[in-house]
Amino acid sequence: MAMTSSTRHELRSLLSTLLLLGMEETARKLQHIGETFQISHLAAVKLAEDATSTDIVDDQTYALEHYIKTVKSKEYDSEVFSWRSNIFILPSQG
Repeated sequence: MAMTSSTRHELRSLLSTLLLLGMEETARKLQHIGETFQISHLAAVKLAEDATSTDIVDDQTYALEHYIKTVKSKEYDSEVFSWRSNIFILPSQG
């Protein structure tokens, strides 16, 4: 189940509210959980698409960890991650 635009908007609003209330650690954890969910979902979808297009499935080629790294490097700064709070984004992450 992918994050919809309204879900991303609500998540961003929740992060902002938590920060305004001084709950920085809770906001940081929420953002990390959201990022992990979204990265895993995008990677799993891409893996499934790639694996169904071939008759031979190689465990090394079709490893979720490989796809997670790909998503992080290619899509981490895309619109689908725009809900994140810039306060918690480390320079090496994006």
